[in-house]
Amino acid sequence: MDFLEFLKDSKTAFHAAKKTKEILLENGFIELNETDDYKLEKDKNYFLTRNNSSVIAFQIPSDIDNLGFNITAAHLDSPTFKLKPNFELDFMRYQKLNTEVYGGPIFYSWMDRPLDIAGRVLVKEGNKIETKLIEFNKAMTMIPSLSIHYNREANSGFKFNPQEDMLPILADNDIEFGDLLDKIANKLNVTKEDILSYDLYLALLDRGTYAGINNEFIMAPQIDNLECSFVALNSMINSKPANGTINVMALFDNEEIGSRTRQGADSNLLDSTLKRIADEFNLSESEYSKALASSFFISMDNAQGFHPNYASKYDQTNRCYMNDGVVIKAAARGSYTSDGYSIAIFKLMCENSDAKYQFMTNRSDIPGGGTLGAINLSHLSIPSVDIGFAQIAMHSSMETAGALDIVEMEKVIKYFYSRHLIFNGDGKVVI
Repeated sequence: MDFLEFLKDSKTAFHAAKKTKEILLENGFIELNETDDYKLEKDKNYFLTRNNSSVIAFQIPSDIDNLGFNITAAHLDSPTFKLKPNFELDFMRYQKLNTEVYGGPIFYSWMDRPLDIAGRVLVKEGNKIETKLIEFNKAMTMIPSLSIHYNREANSGFKFNPQEDMLPILADNDIEFGDLLDKIANKLNVTKEDILSYDLYLALLDRGTYAGINNEFIMAPQIDNLECSFVALNSMINSKPANGTINVMALFDNEEIGSRTRQGADSNLLDSTLKRIADEFNLSESEYSKALASSFFISMDNAQGFHPNYASKYDQTNRCYMNDGVVIKAAARGSYTSDGYSIAIFKLMCENSDAKYQFMTNRSDIPGGGTLGAINLSHLSIPSVDIGFAQIAMHSSMETAGALDIVEMEKVIKYFYSRHLIFNGDGKVVI
């Protein structure tokens, strides 16, 4: 499976979750529903979704004695613009879309690009509500920039207003076209009156390419954090759990807006799933606590790679570079979960799997962003490390990362998914 192929089918978190589900089913994973009883068996693989935008998958070995969980986590959402409930905005000759900012996009990077509209639509079928995904696979809209003749400050620090400068143009009102809901209804083969609600976003029509003189870079939308999600998924379907270890992959939605949703990392999604697994195999409360104490958590989210045009923004001794291996991230303020103990565990796994690794910290006067790792630790007290890929132009509509790093990350994640870690005392572990 190729990363760009995965990206092509993942314009929103809903589409990325659907693509993940399809790949899991193709590889023999059994789908569960949170509203049903679980009937889990040893030596089988399972997954579940929540909100159609987060996915938890896990592999159960043939022997669960001395149980521990080997967990990876990443997120499927990316910064973009979301259509408001009443999105039609007629303005003189044109119809615009009323949107709001989702996450922290770099505004100017979204201008003058062909944009699709994608997401989910909730429709009624009698007394039932069904979820349908939609994408048009064409340039439905655009956010044109203002010419430099009318904006002389365009190249000298112009401040964008998201309610005025970032609204996309949908149509020429002098041309009869109905409206966007008509187009959505036709695309889904439903009536406009059957559409109850929707979660619709702007997405780049351009789904990415290899770049550089040797194709050593990837330029694509949503690299943060579909790249880590792709590697977690690809590593899981190509791994078999060691006896005593349940492999878990958690791909969350809504990290870019703080994770405080029922499907985000700050929900009960992961810990509820682990507890239900334990209950299926009749683990007592004490045995479940022992299993958590024998577990390890890898939080996967990309890192700020060194940008040669802005060298002063980076730490002097802990810069990370594209195509130089897996990035181990650390921060004294706890925004990353890595500490000396978890870093030692992960370093040894890198060395044992022959995976290249490097370190990254932010400058002391430029705090970086957080990850879902620290959020998960508030629910599950498990040793955890934060890792990722070095990338530049993070949160741009078109980001850049190293094409060679995917192989290095897969080496260590596959190794992790093949090991039974033995925690035999505080600060002691056998890998």
